[in-house]
Amino acid sequence: MRAAPSPVQLRQRAGLVVTVVGLAWLVLAARLIQLQAWQQVELTGRAERQREFVEDVIPRPGDIYDAHGRLLATTITASSLYVAPLELLDDRNVADRLADALNLDADELSQRIARHAEKHFLWVRRRLSDEETRRIRALKLPPHGWGLREEFQRIYPQGPLAAQVLGLRDIDGVGRGGIEESCDAELRGTPGQRRLTRDSRGRVIDVVDDPEHLAHPGRDVVLTLDAVIQLFTERALDELVAEAQPEACCAIVLDPNSGDVLGMASRPSFDPNHADKVPDAAWKNRAIADIYEPGSTFKPMIVAYGLDRRMLDVSDHYDCEWGRYRMGRRLLHDHHPYGTLSLAEVLVKSSNIGMAKVGERLTNAGLHSAAALFGFGRRTGIELPGELPGILRP
Repeated sequence: MRAAPSPVQLRQRAGLVVTVVGLAWLVLAARLIQLQAWQQVELTGRAERQREFVEDVIPRPGDIYDAHGRLLATTITASSLYVAPLELLDDRNVADRLADALNLDADELSQRIARHAEKHFLWVRRRLSDEETRRIRALKLPPHGWGLREEFQRIYPQGPLAAQVLGLRDIDGVGRGGIEESCDAELRGTPGQRRLTRDSRGRVIDVVDDPEHLAHPGRDVVLTLDAVIQLFTERALDELVAEAQPEACCAIVLDPNSGDVLGMASRPSFDPNHADKVPDAAWKNRAIADIYEPGSTFKPMIVAYGLDRRMLDVSDHYDCEWGRYRMGRRLLHDHHPYGTLSLAEVLVKSSNIGMAKVGERLTNAGLHSAAALFGFGRRTGIELPGELPGILRP
């Protein structure tokens, strides 16, 4: 048998216990003093940041109109579906039902959620249709782990009309191509801010707009295009495509008095309402991004330059050699054989031989000067991205 502890041993053991407990209380008290005195400001700020956060408020983009106020591009609101993976790890049923309502692969959605398990937010599908939104709301799911957020959606009421001129806004609201890109700064507006408060589970319980950082909607843009002229222009191109089956074609209609573009179309084209179905070749606005030889449309400018410089005279006549004229190593022809033509008749009949003799009189330097003065070889400055300057050689 072990002997009972003596009174001295009992007092020593009690003293040891009291000392250990006392030291523990001293350490705890010191830690509390540290938290309350020296780290109060830091911890308070951390708690505020976890409880409140600032979110950007996206402004509504401006609309685009034709010259007569017809709406070409506008913005509506649409619901987008998101989930909180951190809250759905133990609730496969919610993910399955959401996938079923949107005709998604349930296993694939679950795998996506699992890959982002530490996140509080993950998009499932953005810009739902009205029918999809109705189906989601009809599920009557638990309020945690998922939600619908209102977003802006760009739509084009005229469908594919003037698609390359307008461009489109992508799913994040960024202008891509056409006026949407070149006038993006005016159209997109100024973002604002708002402060959101969360509870201990991360759910938003209060939203307050920041009065010093309010969102300002984008400005509307009015084009020189006339939607009716644009429609007829595109119909003419479609008829040409059906008849001649070209790889591509384009057309421009200008106001001869002001130079305003009344119609501009290119084929192939696309519907900006369905950006996911646009073939690569359709993005290019060939009216400004392809380089062409001007052909016979160039002849009046050369004659105008020559008359202005007094190198030509309206009374001039040219022997058109009855349709055959050797110029250096080249043998030139006219569509019809002509004899002697006045300067005006050379233009009216578009005689290649007559114009060749005009060019010989002006010399290469004069022809280059004429082309440069009329703007060939440089951009027009039209408010559309992707314009090429063309090629002009001496």
